[in-house]
Amino acid sequence: MASLEQVIKNSELSQSKHDLLSNYLRLEQYFMEESVGKAVAMDTLDPSQQISSMVDDTFFIIRKCVRRSLSTGSLDGICVTINNACRVLESDFCEILRSRLKQGYPSGYLDLTQAYNVLQTSIQQGRLQAGDTELSRTAFIVALNNADSSMEYVDALCDHVLKEIEQALPKLNTNERGKLESCLSGLSSVTTNLKDIIDYGIQQLRSTAIKPRVNPWVDAFLNTSHHLTEDELAAYEAGESFVQNLIMNMETLLSSFKDILSPSNYDCFTQVLTTDVTQRFEKVIFKSTFNRLGGLVLDKEVRSLAGYITAATSWSVRDKFARLTQIATVINLEQLNEIYDYWGSHDGALTWRLTPTELRSVLALRTDFKGEDIRRLKL
Repeated sequence: MASLEQVIKNSELSQSKHDLLSNYLRLEQYFMEESVGKAVAMDTLDPSQQISSMVDDTFFIIRKCVRRSLSTGSLDGICVTINNACRVLESDFCEILRSRLKQGYPSGYLDLTQAYNVLQTSIQQGRLQAGDTELSRTAFIVALNNADSSMEYVDALCDHVLKEIEQALPKLNTNERGKLESCLSGLSSVTTNLKDIIDYGIQQLRSTAIKPRVNPWVDAFLNTSHHLTEDELAAYEAGESFVQNLIMNMETLLSSFKDILSPSNYDCFTQVLTTDVTQRFEKVIFKSTFNRLGGLVLDKEVRSLAGYITAATSWSVRDKFARLTQIATVINLEQLNEIYDYWGSHDGALTWRLTPTELRSVLALRTDFKGEDIRRLKL
């Protein structure tokens, strides 16, 4: 029996089969590369969609090629096709997305109505001019959404391919199944690449769309006295407060991106904005001093800000606001010794994010707390 298998393996028929498979795989590789290149070159954008046509077209081509390779009945041939797909996605498709994001996101808000009309003829040809600000913003946002959507396509592709291979080759042994799983794991590197592209794009947005706005918004806190009398407190609460202006500015920024970013990208954008606002808020607090009523106002402002973010997002803001909330709580203490009601408490719901040194620095912002009393605290 072993001798017969060896004869078949070394026969001209077996060699012809091998040659035919090799020729087919070269043709399949050429078809895949050329078709994906054409999908990118013919990229178009429907104003009602958040992603462009290249995503759907590319993954349709990839799946078609992989499914066609199943008809060979050769696991090696199927794996070669999957590996080619991974290479095309990483070296061609992902690099196109990355190159579009590297052109940057111009500062300012995005007017999609103006940009969509000219995007069709320019984005795929790389003819974005320096003055095409709206077009550049649109190209950036679409590339970022394309990367996010592509991650879902990769996951779906992996699931579908695995099921189809199991149907086409139901008698895979342990070694063959291990080889197939190892081959499919190459798609995870595509997902990692796409995650990196999204992270890069979000950081670009942070640099141009978030940070330049957040700093002046939050720095306005320094323009207001935090040593208040009862009358000044009443007047402050009756008028337009710092936190109301901050929330209004954040709402304007978030609303301009909510409908144009994919849900996942918008979630990332909101988290970055929240992180920048809370970190900047903490910095300006340490540049200020407070009396009892000023601390009361700060505590209300932090709670209002956290409440707005909670209502505007689908994720918990507790971790993002942990330090800021604790700082506001400490500054709002009525008496210095009340710190012991919080610090050292065995309440499992409270994990202090401030070190003892930081805690003393926060207490020192209250001008009515004496420095020697703060230093005597047993923290």
